[in-house]
Amino acid sequence: MNVKINPKSNIPLYQQLTQQLLFEIARGNLQNGDPLPSIRDLAAETNLNLHTVHKSYKELQKKGILAIKPNSKAIVKKSAEAKGIDLQQISIKVEQIICEAYVLGISEHQLQQIFHENLLKYYSKR
Repeated sequence: MNVKINPKSNIPLYQQLTQQLLFEIARGNLQNGDPLPSIRDLAAETNLNLHTVHKSYKELQKKGILAIKPNSKAIVKKSAEAKGIDLQQISIKVEQIICEAYVLGISEHQLQQIFHENLLKYYSKR
């Protein structure tokens, strides 16, 4: 797994890890049913605290992307099996991005290009 964490970033470490794991799933590097490394192993691999990795795993579990069973590894869940996927929450996140871009003076055209490029990364493969 190719997880890169930037300790100098303003983004909290657990959020960086969560995003990196989502990228790995979206890119197809982690498939339905694949086990993730143990919390201890991933903490050692990424130089993160055990609690940071645990928080990231719990975040993905809340979103229905991982299944975590007591005393076992976290397992990637197929999107059709994922519970709690809420389009309203995704819509809110997209709206937050649009509002932030607007406040920062990013043009509608620039924002459309950013969305288009990122959509192509994930949806052109399907």
